[in-house]
Amino acid sequence: MAVTTIQLAQETREHLRAVGRKGETYDQIVQRLLKSAEYSDFMEEQYDILRREKHWIRLRHSK
Repeated sequence: MAVTTIQLAQETREHLRAVGRKGETYDQIVQRLLKSAEYSDFMEEQYDILRREKHWIRLRHSK
């Protein structure tokens, strides 16, 4: 895998270090945060759909 260098403010680097877990690389931290952000975006879209929908049909719970 190719590796690149990105420039970060020292404050940003320290923030990444603070949210990192023991033994995690910066790449692993960023990947985990991106996955979390993608999931949050997906869930927000789903909640928006639920809020916009006006008519719902209740499904009965079968025993």
